[in-house]
Amino acid sequence: LKRPPPAPPLSVKRPASGGPPATSEARRAGAMFSDDAYNKNIHKDAPDGGPGTLIGNWAEERVLRDATGEGRNVPQRHIPRSGLLEDFTKTPAIHRKADDTFNRVYGPKDAKEPEPASRTIGAPDRHAGKIVKTGPRENLMATGRIDAAEAEVQAEEEEVAQLANVRHFETSTGVAHCKPDEVQAEKATFGRKSFKREILHGPTADRTLTLNNEGMDVPTHVHYSNAETVTHARMALDHPRMRSDVNHSAMTGYSAFGRNSAFTKPTGHASMAAKDEELEKMFHSLKSTQPLRSIGGHQPRGVFAEVPSLATLKTFVHAKIAEAWGAYGYVRLRQRLFDVANHEGYVHKADVVTIFRDELAMSPEEVPDEYLDTYLTQHATMKKAELKIGNFMTSLRPILPQKQKRRVLEAFRALNPNGGEIRLGDWLSTLQDEDLRATVVAAFGAQEEEQVAGTGVNEQVFMELFADLAPFIEVDALLAPC
Repeated sequence: LKRPPPAPPLSVKRPASGGPPATSEARRAGAMFSDDAYNKNIHKDAPDGGPGTLIGNWAEERVLRDATGEGRNVPQRHIPRSGLLEDFTKTPAIHRKADDTFNRVYGPKDAKEPEPASRTIGAPDRHAGKIVKTGPRENLMATGRIDAAEAEVQAEEEEVAQLANVRHFETSTGVAHCKPDEVQAEKATFGRKSFKREILHGPTADRTLTLNNEGMDVPTHVHYSNAETVTHARMALDHPRMRSDVNHSAMTGYSAFGRNSAFTKPTGHASMAAKDEELEKMFHSLKSTQPLRSIGGHQPRGVFAEVPSLATLKTFVHAKIAEAWGAYGYVRLRQRLFDVANHEGYVHKADVVTIFRDELAMSPEEVPDEYLDTYLTQHATMKKAELKIGNFMTSLRPILPQKQKRRVLEAFRALNPNGGEIRLGDWLSTLQDEDLRATVVAAFGAQEEEQVAGTGVNEQVFMELFADLAPFIEVDALLAPC
């Protein structure tokens, strides 16, 4: 056997740079080794004029395309490579569309890395659960069950949220131990008193010093926007020695500390002829003014005039008490509250509303239930739905002015208290009004004056009694004999 002649060297295919151009024989020899050389003349190569050289399934592809106009791959056509054999750096001007025979025959390659059988055998099926086993009806029923369950859970959560917002007054101490009655409360037998305040500030001052200053008054039946705030400057204005230490402008404005517009105007804009002379008159007129004046009134002013206020509610109840029970209205109200209260002095909110509706003829149109419930709930501090009568009366009735408190305290001391208490009969003997004496006797739960003549009354009870009488009776008339 003879070996075939060796392939032409590369120099035959690729001419040396700078050498003469390749001959036509060399070009044909190089073209025979290119992909475009196959099937160029398939009708001429065969003797019978049939398909010549075909590679793979190109014959079937040719017949299929001729018969149907469609094939299984991108139709191939020859693109001349003129000049490419001389200069391999050139690129074709037209790019030929071609497909990948391997992708067409075997399909696209999977990017998944091959795994050994030791890992794939026994591994969970990644297609598990993809087989549909339930129909549309079962899916709708399951959706309905889920919606019903969510609705029930939401309703339960709303109830739990409402229970979480309920105000509980029970504590661990209150559950484990029984709270003693307030009527049985006593002061500590072996109490110890600290003298820290006396060491730092000296002896305790007399209470009557503060009770003689009108700047300490807090009118509870006046809307806060119509009342002056209790401040050190306001208190100093009513003190004879501290008044000169307060720095403020001329008190001829809208309120005690309001600036006068004429006082702050420039000279060119002032309407007065001589500003200095007018200001001198202004300062002289301050001697007759009241520096502790206030606007007063329970109704708020301005854009908030229609907003309900607590001062308006108290004023309306005050008028109803005067209309139903007269001058001793607050004493009668306290007595009626104690009639329905427990032994500790607590009364239920519903009982207070019943007294207001039935005995004071207070209709829901005049005072809505929401107003009363909001006001009474603010006083239910120790128990859930019960309020202390003393604290409620202090809030409802008009406050006793400071100077009147001083007069009551002086009258109490004038009755010579023994152990901090006076005999009720000693004060009743000074009253000339028989109706007032009968009302006070009934307020202490008796029918005759002799039954309560020896009852001990401390300073707090004596002050509360006068605070109940002061809204409709002059305190000076009650204290005149004292």
